[in-house]
Amino acid sequence: MKSHVKELLDRSLFEPMRDFKCRQGKRIRSSLLQISYEMAGGIGNVPASVSDAIESLHAGSLVIDDVQDDSRSRRGRVTLHQSIGVPLAINAGNWMYFHALECLSDSPLPPEIRSRLIEAMIHTARRCHEGQAIDIHARVDQVPIEHWDDTTSAISLMKTGSLVELAVRMGCIAANAPDRLLSVLPVLGRRIGIALQMRNDLDELASIAQRRHEDQTEDSIRDDDLRNARMTWPWVWASQRTGHARCREWALRLDRSTQDRWDVAQELFQLVGQHGDQIIGAVVSEQLRLLAEHVLDRRFLDGIGEILQTIGRPSWPIPIREGIHADQTSEVAR
Repeated sequence: MKSHVKELLDRSLFEPMRDFKCRQGKRIRSSLLQISYEMAGGIGNVPASVSDAIESLHAGSLVIDDVQDDSRSRRGRVTLHQSIGVPLAINAGNWMYFHALECLSDSPLPPEIRSRLIEAMIHTARRCHEGQAIDIHARVDQVPIEHWDDTTSAISLMKTGSLVELAVRMGCIAANAPDRLLSVLPVLGRRIGIALQMRNDLDELASIAQRRHEDQTEDSIRDDDLRNARMTWPWVWASQRTGHARCREWALRLDRSTQDRWDVAQELFQLVGQHGDQIIGAVVSEQLRLLAEHVLDRRFLDGIGEILQTIGRPSWPIPIREGIHADQTSEVAR
């Protein structure tokens, strides 16, 4: 490739991608990938081709998701489409999907293992896109309230749940795990993914609710879920704790103005903040209990326990005033 062409490719694709992938996230998927690999009998670190594939798939999905949500920030910095433009960002996100598959097809693993890894990734990518279609289309101000729970559960399962499940499944496949572990660990990963989505939904709502407590501008607050009227877990919890008429009134205020959205965030968070945190804690505790029934090695239990504690720990320090006309109709998460 001639030097000027290589320079164009670096500027339009490789440099933005390197910069984006270097941003620090929670690293939950990569940690679960490594732990599941070791639990399944893998020696040392999981093959780099497998970890690179997971990271590329996830990074690509974030870039595309940010375009579809018109997000302003990602991991504390400006989103890729805001910095290099929508066409280049879409191309980069799609490129990472293909790069993920190439990482697996070119890996030095045995052919049968490579084939199983590629099959698992293709199945998950397809399922995530189906979940994304529902997520974009199913607005909280248009879906009947009695369907909020099922819709949000499906979105969480098909998107975040599937991606975390994939990390665990690929760790097991790379280590050629026995069927016994393959029937247990990926399911655990799926449930951890749902808990992670609950935490992300609640933390974003909390960050908006804190705006009056801190000196934040509109551009510094990530309010994608409310701005796009996304179906998220706080809406489900609200529908379980107060009347449908009140939930509908909140949902219809989302399109009015930024101030209205932020006021809704305050009221919604006051109602479900502690409640949601308790539900997430219960989900996390249940997954650790289920894991302990199948895994006896304390090292692995402690490793996954640390990951679960990260999900279970709230990021918001402000006090919450609990229960505005709330009833106690449900204390159990789906």
